Amino acid sequence: MDAKTITVEGEVRHEVVAPGSKSERKAVVLIMPSGKKYVLQREAGNPFADPTLDKLVGHSVKAEGLATSGVLIMRNWKTTD
Repeated sequence: MDAKTITVEGEVRHEVVAPGSKSERKAVVLIMPSGKKYVLQREAGNPFADPTLDKLVGHSVKAEGLATSGVLIMRNWKTTD
């Protein structure tokens, strides 16, 4: 899949992703006002457990990063609430 750099805004929550698969897990996701979701990952962070991302849960965030297959690998972000 092609990855592209994007900037998005939305609310950050914990959600179960890939239910019923070997990859099922509780992940940090950004939910845009349109309903589109991205699983969040930091560029140098652990894709399965990242305390830095956990701190964003419950906040509104503006994030810039590389998007591919429903995942946003964040390079820069700021809370907007």
